Amino acid sequence: MRKPFTIFLYLLVIFFLIYWPYYMNLYEKEQIQEKNQVEEEFRGIITFWDFPHPSIGDPGGFEFIKKKIELFQYKYPGVVIDFEPLSYKDGYEKLINSSKDGSLPDILPVGADFYFISKDYLSPINKYVDEAFKKQYKEGVIDAISYKGNIYGMPLGMYTNVLFLNVDMFAEKEIQLPENGEWNYEEFVDSMAKLTYTEGKKDKKYFYGLGLSLAPYSYNLWGFLLLDGARAFDKEKYSFFGPQAVSGVQKVLDLFNKYKVVNPVSLEGDREKLWQDFITTKNTAVLIEESYKIAQLKNLQSKEKLFEFDVAMYPEGESGIPLTLSPKIYAYGIKKEKDEKKLEMEYKFIKFITEDQQKVIELGYVPVKKDKIIEDDKMKRIELATNYTNIIPQFGGWSKINNTVIEKIKEGIKNNKNAFDITEEIKNSVSQ
Repeated sequence: MRKPFTIFLYLLVIFFLIYWPYYMNLYEKEQIQEKNQVEEEFRGIITFWDFPHPSIGDPGGFEFIKKKIELFQYKYPGVVIDFEPLSYKDGYEKLINSSKDGSLPDILPVGADFYFISKDYLSPINKYVDEAFKKQYKEGVIDAISYKGNIYGMPLGMYTNVLFLNVDMFAEKEIQLPENGEWNYEEFVDSMAKLTYTEGKKDKKYFYGLGLSLAPYSYNLWGFLLLDGARAFDKEKYSFFGPQAVSGVQKVLDLFNKYKVVNPVSLEGDREKLWQDFITTKNTAVLIEESYKIAQLKNLQSKEKLFEFDVAMYPEGESGIPLTLSPKIYAYGIKKEKDEKKLEMEYKFIKFITEDQQKVIELGYVPVKKDKIIEDDKMKRIELATNYTNIIPQFGGWSKINNTVIEKIKEGIKNNKNAFDITEEIKNSVSQ
C-alpha cells in the first residue's frame, strides 16, 4: 500500500530538483527586468511655468500647483519639477517671447491657444490618450486642444468672460438684478446709467456702472461686438465686418461716449486697477472678467472682506443670445520633445495636475469631465455662459487680429470715430 505513495514522493522530489533552478532563473530575470523598467523611467529636471489659481485659503494662487509638484516628485523619485510662476499682467507675453528666443519651458499653460500649436512648439500626445479616455470629457473639449488629428494638451477646466455684479450697489439704487443673470441690451444700459453718478461737491467721488479692461490679448469686448449677430470668423477666415459688426462696434462706442457709463481706467487696459476699483474702492458696479476670478471673490467673502456679489452673462441684442468669444479651455501643453522617456514623464505630470476635477471647481473653473456635477448656483451660471462661448479660431495670426480689433476700437473711442469707419479700418488692417 505504501509503495505507490513512496514512488510519488520520489518523483515529486526529483521534479522539484529539476524545476527549482529553472524557476529561480525565471524569477531572477523577472526581478532584473522590473528593475530595468524602473531604471528606464526618466530622471531629471522638467521646467514648468504656470499662472496663479487663487482659491479660498490660497489667495496667492500657487499652493495648488506646489502641492501637486510635491506629490508628483514623491511618487517619482529622481524627477525634479523646476517651477516658475507667471503673472496675469505680463505672463502671456513672457510665454510668447520665450517661444521666440528658445527659452520655452518643458510644460506650459496653453489653453485652446492656436499660437503655440500653429508654430509647431508643442508635442502631440495622441499615443497616451485612447478613445475610452477621451470619452470622459465633455463635447468639444478635446477638439479645442486638437489640430489636424493631433491632441496638444491636457485640459484642466473651462472658463469664459462674465459680468461680476456688486449686489449692494444695485440695491442702493433700487435696481433689479438680471433674472438668472440674463438681460437685454436696453435693460443693461439703463442699469449702467443709474449706477454711474458722482457724490460730493468739492471732493467729488465718481462711480461707474461698468469696468472692462481693453488690454492686449483680452476678450472683454467680444460679448458686445457679437451682440447683434456678427461673427468673428467663418471657416477659419476673419469675418467681422458688415452691418451686424458695425452695430456691435456702435454699441461699444455708445457705452463709452454716449452713455459714459464705463470706468475710464478701462481704456488704459489696467486690469489690476479695475479689479481694485471693483473689490476695494467699490466705485465700479459691474466688472467684466474671466470667470475663474470667482474663486478670488469667494475667498474674500470667506474672510468677510467683500460685499455680496452675483454673476451675469453679456446682455442680449438682436441675436437673442449672450454669445461671446474666449480661449475657453485652460490646459497644459508639452514643448516639442525628442526624448521619449522625458515626454512620457511630462505627460504623466500634466495628467496628474488635471485629474482632480473637484479641485478644479474650487479654483473657479468649470469641470471638463462629464461625471462632475456643479452644485454652486453661481458656478452653474458660469457653466451656462461657457455654453454660449465660441472658442477662438484655429488659424495663424489670430492673436494679432484680436489685438488689432482692441487697438482700433480704443482709438475710435478716443477720437470719436464712427462705427463704420472703425470696422472698415479693422478689416483693412487684417487683410494686410
